[in-house]
Amino acid sequence: MLRAAWNIIGEHVRRLYEGCLRLGHHPQPFREAEVVMIAKPGRRNLSTPRAWRPISLLSCLGKGLERLIARRLAWASIHYGVLHPQQAGALPKRSAVDLVAALVHDIEEAFARGQAATLVTMDIQGAFDTVLRNRLILRLRLQGWPEHLARWAGSFMSDRSACVRYQDITTSSSPLQCGLPQGSPVSPILFLLYTEPIYRLGNPKGRFGYADDTGILCVGNSLETTADRASRYVSELVTWGAANGISFDPAKTEVMHFCRTKPKVSPPVFHEGERRPDKAMRWLGIWLDSTLTFKTHVEKWTAKAQAVAHHLRGLANTKHGPLPSAMQRAVRACVEPVLLHGAEAWYPGLSSPRWSQPTKEGSSGIQQLLRKMNKSLHNSMRAVLPVWRTTPIAALHRESGIPPIVQLLETRRLRFAARLKRLDEAHPLAKRTLQPRPPAIHKSIKLKYQMPREGFRTRLRRSDQLLLRSTRPLLLPHRFDEHATPLQTASKDESAEDFRIWLRSIPCETLIVYSDGSLSTEKVAGYGYVIHRNGLTLTSGNGRLGPAEVFDAEAKGALEGLRAALNLPSPRRIFVCLDNLGAAICLKGMPADSSQEVFLEFQALATTHGATEVRWIPGHTNIAGNEQADALAKAATSLPGRADALPTLAHLRRTARQQSRDAFEAWWDASAPDQYKPLHLKPTTGCPPELELPRPLLHHLLAARSRHGDFADYHERFNHDDARLSCSCGRRKEPSHLFYCRKILPRHRMRLAPSPTAAVNRAIGRDFDKFVKLAKARSSFFEWVCPRH
Repeated sequence: MLRAAWNIIGEHVRRLYEGCLRLGHHPQPFREAEVVMIAKPGRRNLSTPRAWRPISLLSCLGKGLERLIARRLAWASIHYGVLHPQQAGALPKRSAVDLVAALVHDIEEAFARGQAATLVTMDIQGAFDTVLRNRLILRLRLQGWPEHLARWAGSFMSDRSACVRYQDITTSSSPLQCGLPQGSPVSPILFLLYTEPIYRLGNPKGRFGYADDTGILCVGNSLETTADRASRYVSELVTWGAANGISFDPAKTEVMHFCRTKPKVSPPVFHEGERRPDKAMRWLGIWLDSTLTFKTHVEKWTAKAQAVAHHLRGLANTKHGPLPSAMQRAVRACVEPVLLHGAEAWYPGLSSPRWSQPTKEGSSGIQQLLRKMNKSLHNSMRAVLPVWRTTPIAALHRESGIPPIVQLLETRRLRFAARLKRLDEAHPLAKRTLQPRPPAIHKSIKLKYQMPREGFRTRLRRSDQLLLRSTRPLLLPHRFDEHATPLQTASKDESAEDFRIWLRSIPCETLIVYSDGSLSTEKVAGYGYVIHRNGLTLTSGNGRLGPAEVFDAEAKGALEGLRAALNLPSPRRIFVCLDNLGAAICLKGMPADSSQEVFLEFQALATTHGATEVRWIPGHTNIAGNEQADALAKAATSLPGRADALPTLAHLRRTARQQSRDAFEAWWDASAPDQYKPLHLKPTTGCPPELELPRPLLHHLLAARSRHGDFADYHERFNHDDARLSCSCGRRKEPSHLFYCRKILPRHRMRLAPSPTAAVNRAIGRDFDKFVKLAKARSSFFEWVCPRH
């Protein structure tokens, strides 16, 4: 409803938000909530209040203001270093898995030094409900936030009221004395700011926090030392909490000791009694054990994925059920994410360096874990495909478009490596993957004593090294253009005609910069630009980029074209026209991470000039300037490139995707069953087109490919004495019998020349539509002509 009415109410809402921020006031209607009670997952005893999660339903207009403030608070908290670097939750590009990955990295570094570690996790009791208004205002002022923001936070927390709704019963509204509403967009970041001093206490480098979950990591030469330190830090934290109205639930305090080998002794950590470690500890959704084998984690999440796979498998069989394509999407959306949960933090790869000899690598010892995960994945593929149980596993991977578990884990690892490159420098993972700077060399000291010692190649560092180094982007605040209009408002042909009409209407002295980017077949990126005034070409230029994509070349072409236009004598109004909609949007508004410095420089030049506009034009519509720029960009791909050019983030993402596809194809070439090799089928990580067929038809197609189906040879091989071995035409059932059956009318038969074998292989392989057409020729060939029974 707000979207539909925004053209009318948008200006009024903007003025309301600006007034609230200027005055530091949160309107009273926005402070009234309706609280719905949602049962926490896994809680069987619903008679206790802790088994329920109260969610506040607030005004949508009020949540818009809160979301705006939350975004600005989150960015400023990171940019100005207000929050601890290892706090996460409600912060951009910082997730729970990131914190666990940082924790595992620190523990592995301790292992490499021959040390032990102890982790204590604590939970803030009540969390949002414990926040006191005056203390929050004081905390914000001490942290240096503007006065109007502190006043707004005080107004946001004062005079709140709520009614409780459960099913069809709603209570009367009651006043609330303290606490942040759970369900408000701004509550999580305010809570992080409220609890920020926790992470500045003793041992700040070993403190981790996600919302109300706090972790303290202590590293030392023995477990007795680390446990003693952990007890002191816990006592210090509890004392601070008592002074600030925050309590920690002792029942949720957990301890885990970490050693290279399984520890023989487990000294306790004290928090209102002794706390000793269990076999494994769950923190932020990932199960940690004492030697970082993650066996418990894989078992727990594999069991969850297996349960979902069993449910999906019960929905279909070889004849009935949803389309295979729909089942494949369900597996990709519901099984794979569960099965691979936290792989960025725990998956070490198939090999890993030795603790005592880091330069040598051995097996990572996860084969047993991979076998357990494979069982769940196999069940998922059988839910997708209407095949018989004996169908080869390799064929299931190809036909379902789901790679083997090792390929999935390596794909997740490559995606994580690409994500590591786009993190800002203040991110805890970025700090742990920075290369050490070479020190100043003194001639009086031998060189071997001056070179920095290379850090142990932890899981995190090995993942980061999968892709080349790139320029790390900045963490930028969200940008909004008050006068922004959609760049594309009509179809491609209509937009081209509108542009020609506009071109004839502009003043003669206006400069038009046409820019374009191109990517050659050798994956070389180039850009080109041409500047027109009154239909005449003034100047042009082009250049080649390093490892980059078309998106990066479009941005670079626009920047170089604008630079050239500003160097012309007395440039007045400048229009930069390009045919890449994504690049045009980034030039006008929020820059992308890839080629971020190019977008920022373009925006700075455009702001300084004051009369520069960006316009999108449709490509390949015979617009003269655009065609010239396109030709220049293509020519630039053959120019010599710089050897020291760094790859762009867009190029690294494409490289990660391409490596995953290449690995799947290489695996298929080596593992394809013999009966599949004459078919020359290529695997795909997407949805194979065969999965759009109905399940009965797909069953017969896959049976013909794999030779595991209702065929005479198959029944004889497995001693199916009661099976029907011949078609109604009298011939034995074979995978190719459909193309030779006498009961298929001549007008429906397929021409099998010049090579019958090659024609049949094409028909059940890449040209499977011919198989489908023939199977449908007489109502249903496999139902009436060649039935199973």
